[in-house]
Amino acid sequence: MEKVGFLQESAGNSSSMRLMCFVSLIASIVFASISLQSGSVESGELYIIFGFLVAAFAPKAVQKFAENVK
Repeated sequence: MEKVGFLQESAGNSSSMRLMCFVSLIASIVFASISLQSGSVESGELYIIFGFLVAAFAPKAVQKFAENVK
């Protein structure tokens, strides 16, 4: 049995879902750090950060739920 990598669903199969979720998580961290360093966080910035956090975690949870419904 081959070892499964960080961005793979199963041995040898790359996962674009995991890649997109990871990129979204990194984007939310970058936006949050930029907002905090600017000194004031506006509501529009919070919506962007929250949107990227939802995009980082929700799709994988929805995929797991959809696979279990079958």
